[in-house]
Amino acid sequence: MAYFQISRNAKGELVAKVQVSCKNPDNGKSKLYVKRYYNTENLSEPKFRKHVELLALELERDLNLAYQNAESELHTGVLTFSELMKEWKETVRLNHSVNYYEHVCEVEKRFTAFLKDHYLIDKPISEIRVRDVQLFLNSFSLYQHNGIQFRLKKDFPPSVSLRELAEKKIIPRSTSYNLRRKGAHIGIKMVESICEYCKLNRDKYFEMVDNVKRYSPETVKGYRRVLRTLFNEAVRYEWIEKNPVCSTKIGIGSNNVSLRAVPEKEVFSFAEAKEFVKQLDALDDEFIYKKVVLKLMLLTGVRTAEMHGLRWSDVDFERKVIHIRRNRLYSRNIGSYEKEPKTRTSNREIPLTDALVEDLKKYYKWFEIAFDDFEKQLDDFYLAVNIYREPLASGVIGKWLKKFEEQWGLKHVTCHGLRHTYCSLLLSQNVPIQTVTKYMGHSDSTVTLQVYAHFIPDTKEKVVNALNNII
Repeated sequence: MAYFQISRNAKGELVAKVQVSCKNPDNGKSKLYVKRYYNTENLSEPKFRKHVELLALELERDLNLAYQNAESELHTGVLTFSELMKEWKETVRLNHSVNYYEHVCEVEKRFTAFLKDHYLIDKPISEIRVRDVQLFLNSFSLYQHNGIQFRLKKDFPPSVSLRELAEKKIIPRSTSYNLRRKGAHIGIKMVESICEYCKLNRDKYFEMVDNVKRYSPETVKGYRRVLRTLFNEAVRYEWIEKNPVCSTKIGIGSNNVSLRAVPEKEVFSFAEAKEFVKQLDALDDEFIYKKVVLKLMLLTGVRTAEMHGLRWSDVDFERKVIHIRRNRLYSRNIGSYEKEPKTRTSNREIPLTDALVEDLKKYYKWFEIAFDDFEKQLDDFYLAVNIYREPLASGVIGKWLKKFEEQWGLKHVTCHGLRHTYCSLLLSQNVPIQTVTKYMGHSDSTVTLQVYAHFIPDTKEKVVNALNNII
């Protein structure tokens, strides 16, 4: 018999859960099959109910027919990887961020291509084994070639104008900029176009380079997490008894935990952080929009997306804190958008130093000069802006940081490295771990300890003194 139940999800959309009891052709025992259907066509509830009735009967008929014919491919007509992914992807689209949805689509594209190459795309999902998933993950540990690439061996003769090449659309303007940098790579077609137009000898001015790419373990772990969550759905629906992804590994002898201890080379030391702030303070007032953003990144430990999402209404001058209420992200498909902070604990308050408050007050006046009644429009303006007070595009803060470090001969630390530095400095100054966890927005102190424990000063002498007092 087929049973179904219609309910509404958190967004008020109709969802139907269909249950069909049928005999398993492998052992003849009764088995309950569960499948969900979503109201993708925006039907009214009565029409959606009739539609689900037909789907439930069709599913029951297919299952009974499969049992009667003793088909070994029972699940082929019921659930394949593509069908499960289609259902689950809709749930992701409705309940998760745009970037995560796009990440799921990327994993789907890659894993589908792998299944096609191994003749598994039309097989039941139960026939995808641990070894198949492991081979897919292992494929990313190999070098991936992106085609033949060249770089400039020596400067072009004076007769060659990169501006002219860009204007003639022989090369994009971005490529004309890249060619001025040593070691910049371009493709063979572009090289041939340049040499043909400028009558140049390719071997004289260009040399071939090996352009290879190796996926980082963290990237592969991201693919694994998506597949694990997807196959967990199949386990929950009772299409399979065991998740094949859970038995896979990333790398030899490594675990699959994404958390890793931050090495000291990725953060500023106390002296280096002090020099970094000193050089920022030396910047002219015309660069205040860069100065404040970079200081905030270091002295509050905010994530880059959180920095992009900070509005002036989030700054509390009286209490000397900033409120983290949102992330501002970028998607290739929809552009910039806002979402809730990364986790529940990411929604937090972070204290500001007196010097940073003074910088923010000067920055506030910089905005007041350009806008009338600025104090009444605080929720309309972001802190991370360009010289025209417009919101920054994704990646701009990282470019500012890298250029600033190169200009002053500082160690290269990324934007996320500034967040790591903030945490390591607090721990090295004996700030309680619970306090650091709170301001970092971690879910619990375990996360903080796993990543930053080695920055906590050695307390051996305190332990010995405490025991001596007992004796």
